Amino acid sequence: MTCREAPALGAYVLGALGPDERRAVEEHVDSCAECAAELAELEGLPALLDRVPHEALEPVAVAPSAGLFDRVAAAADVRPARRSRARLLLVAAALVGAVGLGAGVAGQLAGDDARSRSASAGPVRATVSASADGDGTALDITVAGLRAGEICTMVAVDDQGDRHAAGEWPTSPAGDGRWVGWTTVDPGALDEVVLLGDGGRELVRLDL
Repeated sequence: MTCREAPALGAYVLGALGPDERRAVEEHVDSCAECAAELAELEGLPALLDRVPHEALEPVAVAPSAGLFDRVAAAADVRPARRSRARLLLVAAALVGAVGLGAGVAGQLAGDDARSRSASAGPVRATVSASADGDGTALDITVAGLRAGEICTMVAVDDQGDRHAAGEWPTSPAGDGRWVGWTTVDPGALDEVVLLGDGGRELVRLDL
C-alpha cells in the first residue's frame, strides 16, 4: 500500500477499534480506493482465525518485532492470482503470533498427511511438519538452540530451487520457539525448508 494516511485496517476488521476510530476508518475508506481494496482483502481475516478452536490454543510468550508483516510480505514470492490469499494468511500468522497463539494454530494445521523432518546444525535443532493447506502448504516448526530474541525467517524451497518466504518470528528469551508459517508452494513440490537468523545467516536446513 502507498497511501500515506492508511488507517489501522487490520484492527478494524478484527473489531479492535473504538467507535470514533471505526468511524474515521470508514470515512477514509470511502474516499480512498487503495485502502478500500486493502480492506476488501482483509475482510476474510476473522473467518480465517475462527478456524482455530479456542480450547485448542495454548499461550506462548512471544514478542513480534516491529514491521513483522511488512518484511514478510515484501519478501514473499507469490504468483499474482494468489497474492491476496498469501497476504491474508501472512497477516493472520503475524496477528496470531502477536497474541501468543502460535503453538495452538500450529497443532491444528499439521494434520494426518503432514510430512515431518528434523535436523540440527551446531547448537540449533529444528523439526518441521509440512501439510496441505488451501492452495499452499502449512509449515509447523519447532526450534531450539538459537540466540535469545533472534529474528528467524522460514524459507520454503521448491523443486525448481526457487525460494519463498514462509514467515518470520522472534525466538523466546530461552532461544527457542514454535510457530506456523505458510507458503504458496504445493506440498508435492516442496523440497526443503531453510531457517535463517539475524542478518540472513543460515541456521539449519530440513530436507522434505
